[in-house]
Amino acid sequence: MDFAARESHRVDSENFVSYNMLDEQGRIIQAGLAKTIDISRTGMALQSREELKIGAKLDLAMGVGDAVVKISGIVRNQKKVPDSADFYIGIEFDFIANDALDKLSLIYPDILK
Repeated sequence: MDFAARESHRVDSENFVSYNMLDEQGRIIQAGLAKTIDISRTGMALQSREELKIGAKLDLAMGVGDAVVKISGIVRNQKKVPDSADFYIGIEFDFIANDALDKLSLIYPDILK
């Protein structure tokens, strides 16, 4: 599913997400682990120890129940968490397969609103 707009209902979430940051040729240039803060059908907010470049392309994998949901997205914004070494990072999904969205909606049914 492709997304043109970022506005959608956000649902609180606390899941670990692994990510691979890709260069222009699709090669992995950075990998890491982050925690979701919230999720919607068009994106997610993460908290990470690593600073991620705005505009960077990410391949994400998130454990949801017994399944692993794979999503690709783009870093749209970030800000330093006050009094912490962490960063808040806003990700806009640029592709999520319908079966991945179905898996997410089993745990987070409100993301379809």
